[in-house]
Formats: sequence, structure tokens, C-alpha cells
Amino acid sequence: MTPAGGARNDGDRVTSCPGCGADMQRLEFERQQVGVVALDFCFPCQVIWFDNFESLQLTPGGILEVFKTLHEQRASTRNTLPALLNCPRCQARLALTHDLQHATHFTYFRCEFGHGRLTPFFQFLLEKNFVRPVTGAELADLKAKVRQIQCSNCGAPVDLEHDSACRYCGSPISILDPGAVAKTVNALNTAQARLNTVDVDRLATALLTPPPRDTGAPHIMGDLVMTGLAVVAALLIR
Repeated sequence: MTPAGGARNDGDRVTSCPGCGADMQRLEFERQQVGVVALDFCFPCQVIWFDNFESLQLTPGGILEVFKTLHEQRASTRNTLPALLNCPRCQARLALTHDLQHATHFTYFRCEFGHGRLTPFFQFLLEKNFVRPVTGAELADLKAKVRQIQCSNCGAPVDLEHDSACRYCGSPISILDPGAVAKTVNALNTAQARLNTVDVDRLATALLTPPPRDTGAPHIMGDLVMTGLAVVAALLIR
């Protein structure tokens, strides 16, 4: 498998991010059957460009490498995606598309001429079953400790005192699902040893525990999903 972070040297054209217009970073991951899948990332916008069918061509190991890459390359700031996005291949308007993977609903922005799709990091994690909505008990626990978070989908602020979903994009408050992470790792024969290092109970507790504060005031924290990447990656990589 080509390691995450391996750049292509085949002379392919650079992909411009439909969000900010900057050059996207191209990285290779293991493809089903044979070869590699080259994906284009914009880490400040938290999006991935998939040429047609590339998302379905990733091996389970490739999916896990993408997961690690989202943590390792996480940007310190996040761009807000514009309302209108164009295909980086043909410049046609990308269409917001609703899809279903088993029982999981997710969205992406699709080129209607078949050139590919733009997927936000959060929606990729939804599609691959790393993410789930928080339960009522978890939300109550969060409200007691945290005043405000960022929406994992669009980055907008979510006031936990009054909202259980984002007012801007409608996405429910979600967290990484430690059970799904363990199942994904279990699917990788070469990563079986890593599975034994994942303490799911510790992971679930860590994802819902904000950093301590001396003031005793409610804490303001960032995106629960992207924050959780650091916790999961630390357990998987060590």
C-alpha cells in the first residue's frame, strides 16, 4: 500500500479546490483489486475531491489511512464553503446530492456530467460509518460541561443550551462512533494488532470529556468530530 502522504508524480493536472480556489493536495491510498486511488484534499476547507467512483474503490485499509490523514493534516483554521461550488474539471455547478449507505444518510456535491464529487470530511466519516448522532443522555452530559461547539458539517456555532442541531445546515450534533472505528480496524488483516490496543470505553469517555478549566464556567469547544480524530488516532497509531 502506498502510505498516506505519498504524492503522485505522474504529471496529472493540479486540482483547484471548489471552495477556496487553492491547489488541492493529492495523496494516494490503496485501491481494491490493484493499484492506488489518488484523492485531492483541501485541509483548510475540510473537503475531498473524488473523481468518479473513487470513494467506492478504496480498500478498508485505504479508508483507515484517509481517516488518519484527516487527523494528521488537520488545519488550525477552517474555511466556510461558499453556497455555490463549481466542478474543478468542467466548471459546471456542483449539485447537492443526498445519498444512503445502509441506514446512514449523507450528502456531497456532485458534478452532473460525471466528473466526480466534492465531499466534506464530516460527510466522508458519515458515509464510512465512523460518525453517529449523540444520544439524549450524551447531549445532556455535554450541556452540563460545554456551552458551545462547532457544527461538524459546516463549522457554524451551535448553542447547546438551545439547539440539538445546527441552525444553518440542519446537521444533528454528532460524534465519532468508537464501535464503528473498532469494526473498521477489525476489517484490516494487517491491522489486527492495532485493534487490541483500542480501549472503546476509554475512547467513548475521552470523546465526551472537555479539557478541564479552573473557572468552573461552561466550556466552549470546537468540532466534536474533528476533535475526536485526535483521540482515535492516538489509540490506533501508538
